[in-house]
Parts: sequence; structure tokens; C-alpha cells
Amino acid sequence: MPELPEVQTITMDLDELTTGRTILEVAVIYDRIVASETSRFSQLLIGAAIKKVSRLGKWILFNLNGPAGPTFLLTHLKMTGQFVLGPWSMADSWPPHIQAAFLLDPPLAAGPALLYYDIRKFGRLRAFDSAELATFLTELKLGPDPLTVLPEEFHRRVTAKKGRLKGVLLDQTIVAGFGNIYVDESLFAARLSPLRSASSLTRAETGRLLIEARRIFVTAIRERGSTTSNYHGLKGGGTYQLQHQVYGRAGNSCPVCGAVITRFIVGGRSTHICLICQGGKQ
Repeated sequence: MPELPEVQTITMDLDELTTGRTILEVAVIYDRIVASETSRFSQLLIGAAIKKVSRLGKWILFNLNGPAGPTFLLTHLKMTGQFVLGPWSMADSWPPHIQAAFLLDPPLAAGPALLYYDIRKFGRLRAFDSAELATFLTELKLGPDPLTVLPEEFHRRVTAKKGRLKGVLLDQTIVAGFGNIYVDESLFAARLSPLRSASSLTRAETGRLLIEARRIFVTAIRERGSTTSNYHGLKGGGTYQLQHQVYGRAGNSCPVCGAVITRFIVGGRSTHICLICQGGKQ
């Protein structure tokens, strides 16, 4: 599942390539990919001009100027969702795994259509007017972004929970944007155990964690994220996976102390840790 750096990369690609273009046609190939009636979904988007594409945690938000006023397209890519550019097809001639498509004007050199590709069909596309978006975001209860949250608020939110630190960081209502890769990398950089009780962290420890997480996020965004089998930006993949210190490196030597990196499961999620640098399985 794409995390903050990958979603930010996709968002920047979409913003650069689609802002200023108008959605002429909408095709919903897999009805369940949209969280409303397909007619309502299409009605809100057809004729709308794309003003800006931005990121909300791990969600992507298209700000549109529709015929009847402001309109919004909100999407979460989940496990295998991707946006690609390509030809506009008709009827049943869409390529495999294309679940929705948007015909843009003026067309792009890579193709006139923005295509939503999703092998596992877990992703969702939602269209809203202003009032509907406000209601949905209130119900979603997203926490602040780790790139902008103040250290005091980050400390308060993280330590308010009594669960394990990794699980708290993955909770999008606490802070929005962390995922499995960057929690492991950030905790290693901050020398904190993922099994540590979140409520036990001092201000110095949450401050160090936030500094390291931001450093990693900024670097990963510059490298266009960590490319996996399920992530690829519109303008190519990323290279940050080459800089991973612990994630995906179980059995290899810790780059700091030389101990063997250990993999185990925390809350159903694969977790990578140096038991020496991070204080063991506390």
C-alpha cells in the first residue's frame, strides 16, 4: 500500500499533468470502485475543470471547478490502485484491471485518458460537493500530517494511547500518513522499539521520532518513494527502497551495530528491528 512519500509523489505527478484540464467523460467499469451511484459520480465530475491535486494523509484529493460549483474527487489507492495515462476506450474494450477512466481535455501526450488501474479492486473513488466532503472528512477523523504537525501536538497524540508504539503510529486518526515501511524506518532511526508502550515516551523521544520521520519522509519524497510491485508513479517509480535501513532486510546486518536485523509480527504487520539499537522486544 502506498504510504506518505509514494502518495505525495503520485499527487505531485497528477497535479503537474492534470491541473487546468477538464473532465469530458467518465467511465466506471467496476461499479463498486465508486462509493456512490455511478450516475451521481459521473454527474459531479463531467464538465469539471481540475484546479489542484493535493494529499490528505494517504488520500489524494482532486479540487475541481464543476458546472454547478466546487466539486471534489477523493481517492485511496489501498493495496494495488494506480493512476496511469492511456487511450480512451469504448464499451467493453478497456484493458484488464482498468476500473474507471476520465477523458481529459486538452489531452496529454501520453494519452487523453486518466485511467484508474487496480488489480485487487480494494481502492475507492468518491465524488463530493463541498458539504458532502466536509461531512466525510469529519467522519474520517484524520489526524494531522507528520510533515506539519507541531512537536507538542505529536507528543500529546502519540502518548495519549496505551498501545504499542508501532500500532499507534499506524493509526491514521493519531497522525495521517505513516505506513508499515516508514514506521519501521523511523523507529530505527529514532532508536525506539515498535513494542514500546506509546504512553511511556518522553518529550525528548517523541521529538526525536518526529525529526527522524520528517527527515526520512522528505528524502523519500525526493527519491519518488519506495518502489514495490504495487507502486509506480505516473512519471516513473522511486529509488528510496535502496536506502532502507531495516525494512525488508531481515537476516542482514544492521548498518549501525552489525547485529542481525530481526523480523516478527506486531498487530498482524511485518516488523523489522535491530534488537541492539532499538532496545529489544520491550
